Amino acid sequence: MRLSGLRVHRFRAAAQERAFRMDYARRFFGQRRLAIAIFTALWVIFSIRDFSRLDVLDPIHLHRSELVFLRIAGTIGMLVPVLLWTPHGSDERWAVRLLGVWTLSCWIAVLRMVQIYPGDLAWREAYPILTFTLFMIFMAFRLRAITAAWLIGLCVVSYLVMLYFKPSGQSVNTRMESVIAHATMVPMMYIVGLLVSIPLEHAARREFVYRRTLRAAKQRVEAASRAVREQNKRMQELVKEKERFFSSAYHDIQQPLAAINLFIRSVRTGVRAGRAVDRDLDVIERTASDILGMFKDIRDYSELGSYVPRLTPVNTHDLLTEVFEQYRETARLQGIDFRIARRRSPPSSIETDRSLFKRAVSNLVSNAIKNTSSGGVVLGWVRLDGRVRVDVWDTGAGIGSAHREAIFTEYYQINNPGRDRSKGLGLGLSIVHRVIRILPGHGMSFTSVEGHGSRFSLYATISASTPAIGAKGQNGDVYTPVLNGVFMLLCDDEPTVLEGLRRLLSSAGALVQAAESMAGFEAILADDSRIPDLIVTDIRLRNGVTGKEVADRIRRHFAWAGTIPVAFITGELLSDRVLCDFPQPFVLLRKSSAPEDLLAEISGFVAAQRRMLPDLAKDR
Repeated sequence: MRLSGLRVHRFRAAAQERAFRMDYARRFFGQRRLAIAIFTALWVIFSIRDFSRLDVLDPIHLHRSELVFLRIAGTIGMLVPVLLWTPHGSDERWAVRLLGVWTLSCWIAVLRMVQIYPGDLAWREAYPILTFTLFMIFMAFRLRAITAAWLIGLCVVSYLVMLYFKPSGQSVNTRMESVIAHATMVPMMYIVGLLVSIPLEHAARREFVYRRTLRAAKQRVEAASRAVREQNKRMQELVKEKERFFSSAYHDIQQPLAAINLFIRSVRTGVRAGRAVDRDLDVIERTASDILGMFKDIRDYSELGSYVPRLTPVNTHDLLTEVFEQYRETARLQGIDFRIARRRSPPSSIETDRSLFKRAVSNLVSNAIKNTSSGGVVLGWVRLDGRVRVDVWDTGAGIGSAHREAIFTEYYQINNPGRDRSKGLGLGLSIVHRVIRILPGHGMSFTSVEGHGSRFSLYATISASTPAIGAKGQNGDVYTPVLNGVFMLLCDDEPTVLEGLRRLLSSAGALVQAAESMAGFEAILADDSRIPDLIVTDIRLRNGVTGKEVADRIRRHFAWAGTIPVAFITGELLSDRVLCDFPQPFVLLRKSSAPEDLLAEISGFVAAQRRMLPDLAKDR
């Protein structure tokens, strides 16, 4: 055995060392308790045997009473640990104390018995008890090496001291023979016992680490299994949600499409017959608007998964006024009284992401108007301690207790068994719920009385700073969709969409050159025509070509004139991250947007780029 193997190293971490001692005591709890019980019982048996042999002692020295006292005292001292060996024995410190009491009680009694036994009787009958006790302590008690070293060391020292002094009834020659004969045996057993206990403790520590590692690995496996089960469960839920969505979306979209086809046929018949078709066209327009609204809800819900909020001071009064103006006409057409609360002082500014918070308020107002058949909707606010609460009250049907948890799940609608398309897909409240979870420091609550209406409330922290004057929308401005004289290059691989966009942009005063692919622009670029003010292109084109490639090709052709702004337009559920590698300036627009909103976004983008030109000239 190497010398390094004679040392028992404690664990570096104190917590791990404490855990090992607790584990060690628990592992040998039963063995230690059984050992002291058995050996205490043997002590009692041999004590009874000695009481029957008291006549062998020399009556002149009167050691009978002392022998009886030693046997009884040793029995009492050894019974104390047996009686106190309760669940406290699973604590290593407590167990060592009890084992120490047992060992010293037995050892001291035996040492004195060696002295008082006459002649060779001590070495024939008392001395074997000493060696047996040492064996029992090392092997049965499974003491740790450090504990065995000091506890058994005390026993060995006391044994050598006992040998040094003259035992009763022995001559000097006999005493010297005893010292020579027996002085080395017990210390040798002590050394052998330590050499055995050290590798035993090493093995116990290795086993502890192994079991601890195995337990940790098992916990990781169980945690991974739980995660996999939860993921599988979530995937099953997603599959069910997807099936439910496609079923609902198929029904909700095919209905208005069928209506559009029928009314288009009616318009054609009316035009041939020379009658007015304005009413039919209004129905077609409203139906198409409903379809766009459905896809807008899907787009909004999809985009929230990757949205990173930008908190800024926001004028609460202006934001609520915008929402009110946005839905006032909708409420009027539905016969709903829509009001905004009037108070003596406007609400405090809040710290929020203006776009997200406005979307949440808009969804609550839209949801209230859709679900209110009579009465009205009120948009108001209350200042609380450090926060502003925005309320949307309605006099609708209310929400029953059975639906209060489900209303925030996707595609869930209470009073729409016929899938009325004017009530959307059931994503409105789900979007609000996700928005509030995304925005830090925000909250939401609602109260409802079935048959009397509901109140939905949003909470936001009051801003410590003042918002910029006139800040509206994410970029801070509201634009009129006017594009007089703006020269655009328009690219879309769908001919009908391309023509519709061309007519829409031209109606706002823009000069538009349209093509279905980059090949259509080659002739324009070859003539070195006018530099475009804006490039408008779909992101995904035919034959694997992308709008980014088209825009980059046009930009490189006019590189000497600076970087041309690009408006990407898409009908897919894509986030701004797909354009992260494309040089600014650019904007991402949605085909699902209403024509007026699309014109407003393009007009605002063009106006913002024109305002930046003087600043760039100054920098140069």
